[in-house]
Amino acid sequence: MTSFSHAIPFVQEAAPIIRLCWENGWNEANGGNFSWRLPTDEITGVLARRYPNVARGAATPLPQPQPSLDGEYFLVTGTGQFFRHATEYPEQVFGIVQIVEGGTACQTVWGFENGGRPTSEFATHLVGHATRKRISGGRERVVLHCHVPEFIALSFLMPLDSRTLTLALWEKMPECIVIFPDGVRVVPPLLPGTVKIAEASARELEKGRVISWSHHGIFASEESPEKVFTLVETVEKASGIHRRVLSAGGPKRGIDKALLAELASYFAKMMVCPPDLLEEPARDAAVEPTE
Repeated sequence: MTSFSHAIPFVQEAAPIIRLCWENGWNEANGGNFSWRLPTDEITGVLARRYPNVARGAATPLPQPQPSLDGEYFLVTGTGQFFRHATEYPEQVFGIVQIVEGGTACQTVWGFENGGRPTSEFATHLVGHATRKRISGGRERVVLHCHVPEFIALSFLMPLDSRTLTLALWEKMPECIVIFPDGVRVVPPLLPGTVKIAEASARELEKGRVISWSHHGIFASEESPEKVFTLVETVEKASGIHRRVLSAGGPKRGIDKALLAELASYFAKMMVCPPDLLEEPARDAAVEPTE
């Protein structure tokens, strides 16, 4: 990983991971985005010590108010910025913003040199943060969106169905059901950066940390930059294996569901939740004819 240091420890931790995403071929040009809900006391202290004279930007209204995030600070990549420049030009690639005015606006407090602003998908990030903050009890803090090629390819080859995709990935590597037991939740093709995709994403993020933006990429939530990278890395590795299997004519066998259940039981203490998608979906009861 790229050697890098920065006065803000959160930038120092995030920038090499962001650069690594580009090195892996996940974030071409200005594709993809990243945000990190920062510990308030720690970031305010760092900014006061290191950047006491930085002026706050004007408050910018949010398309979707997020009252549960009022007062929170986020490290976020800027619109039009390249992941490959994260360690070269961190003050340009990143900014720190605070959610203000009851969760209806955001205000830049550091970064975004040359007049930058948060990613155009920041509203969707905030929906994701609000949802996963509540679901995880505050544990999850980082959202990463990447254009991972093998994962995207599967959205052109498989049904756009959460259980079908999840089982296909779980059956390719034993570690998968342990690392993402909540599965992959599929969002149909929608226009990026819109309220519509934010609302669809929020519904799926109620069920798990990883969603597929069909034909577009992955959107994942975790505790830290390294953990969210690891999550995406594992999903992409399994996707590559499955795509190779499909290109060879389809699977002749796979990890049996009974073994997957055994793995889930054995590693239960390591998992964030039970693997509900392993269970067969309930079928509607037959309707009795009326007389």
